[in-house]
Amino acid sequence: MSVVSSGTLHHTCFVVHDVERTARSLADALGIRWNLWTIEVPTATIRGREEPFSFRVALGGVGGGVYELIEPVSENSVYVEHLAEKGEGYHHTCIAYQTQEAVEKAKAELLSQGRELIQGGGADGAFAFYYFDIPELGGALELLWLAALPDPEMTIG
Repeated sequence: MSVVSSGTLHHTCFVVHDVERTARSLADALGIRWNLWTIEVPTATIRGREEPFSFRVALGGVGGGVYELIEPVSENSVYVEHLAEKGEGYHHTCIAYQTQEAVEKAKAELLSQGRELIQGGGADGAFAFYYFDIPELGGALELLWLAALPDPEMTIG
């Protein structure tokens, strides 16, 4: 199985300091409508360490594609590392899968290639995600399975 054989390109993500401010600015400038959530990840690893974390996320549709904005909330995550090392900007591209089994197979394939799992986590029966360092992309690749999106906390634009 290849990593992309059962997945779909889902979104391109940018890490920001203030997700609401950035979403409002992009809504005004580009006309993007954003839905925002706060995500708590109870079971997570960051560079091999078990550590739960949280973040704010905004998703905005553009034609058939999606932009994602992420603002770290907790002190430790690859998002915090990115802001400290590179500032705001491109972080990852995401491939989404229809089932948890499919995302786990894609994860196993990247691990078998010797790729570095930099962050991963999930919540039982709700979602699972894994970030891999992919230098060829100039950032990370996220593998995502999401049972369903809850109603957003807020909409901007």
